Amino acid sequence: MEPTCCTEMKSTVIQHRWTIKGFSSTGTTGANMILRSSVFCGKSIHSSYEFSWYYELNPQKTRDGYSKVAIDAFTNCTSHPTLSHHASIVWEAQDGNNFTCFGALKAGTRIGDSMMHHRSTVNSHLGSSDTLILTFKLTLIEEVVTGSSAPEPEQPTLQVDAHVNEHYGNLLTYNKFSDVTFDIGEEHILAHKAILTVRSPVFAAMFEHDMQETKENKVKITDIRAEVFREVLRFIYTGSVQAMEQMADDLLIAAEKYALDALKTMCEKHLAKKLSVETATATLHFADTYNANQLKKEAIDFISKHLKVMKTTDWASVIATNPEVAAEMIAQMAKVN
Repeated sequence: MEPTCCTEMKSTVIQHRWTIKGFSSTGTTGANMILRSSVFCGKSIHSSYEFSWYYELNPQKTRDGYSKVAIDAFTNCTSHPTLSHHASIVWEAQDGNNFTCFGALKAGTRIGDSMMHHRSTVNSHLGSSDTLILTFKLTLIEEVVTGSSAPEPEQPTLQVDAHVNEHYGNLLTYNKFSDVTFDIGEEHILAHKAILTVRSPVFAAMFEHDMQETKENKVKITDIRAEVFREVLRFIYTGSVQAMEQMADDLLIAAEKYALDALKTMCEKHLAKKLSVETATATLHFADTYNANQLKKEAIDFISKHLKVMKTTDWASVIATNPEVAAEMIAQMAKVN
């Protein structure tokens, strides 16, 4: 058979937002601060390539005699060994102007040029709350190569050590050679950076750069309970979860925060099995809030099939407050009926 090849450029679009409260204080005379966002994470819908990025904002950079707000985007992700990835980022300013940067995704480098807007114009859209809302649209552009080629030589069967997960679990249980501490309330949980960084792009970004967590080897967590975080670590070290029945909701939220897609999928499947007339609406709202798309689809499908026995006020309130969910619900109801 004649070898063939097709290279197709495909894109993945991610909408995201950075909110800065008390923005006017950054213009205080003599203040020369650079603000930094948290790390955003994304995943290609075509190749499953995972990537992360963050923003730095210089609130009073001067160019041509005018005070400007400058925004730079930086990538944390590693390059793909065979594919080329580029990103286009659009800052959709509140006055209707769009500012764009474009560049390759290379670890630790800035993506394209700075996006700059007049400081006075930005200030005029703060309102009484003194809050600056920065809305961005990132488009990941990548090559997707398909085609036929000469058959690969047969690979030998890999031999797997059945005790690997047990050994990693013991490493977590007995805290040997730990090098980072997570402070959660009064509890102090020890872990290993090397394992965390290879399992979570969020932890990788946290520990690979000159951040406070890297300098002090301590991470303070205020939005996850200690028992939930211990279960998250169990999954990171062993790939298993013991308390899914009791913690599925909390584990899904943590999985979303730390970009643990496999854990998130496990939680979605578990919660989907628990759908009922009493829980479907709350589950739909929960899934939509935390980007659990498969669970949201299951909840919409369940509600569409059980409308006659559900309280109208329950599902109608979700539709009224979320146009996207409403559209999906109507489409599914049309299929069912």
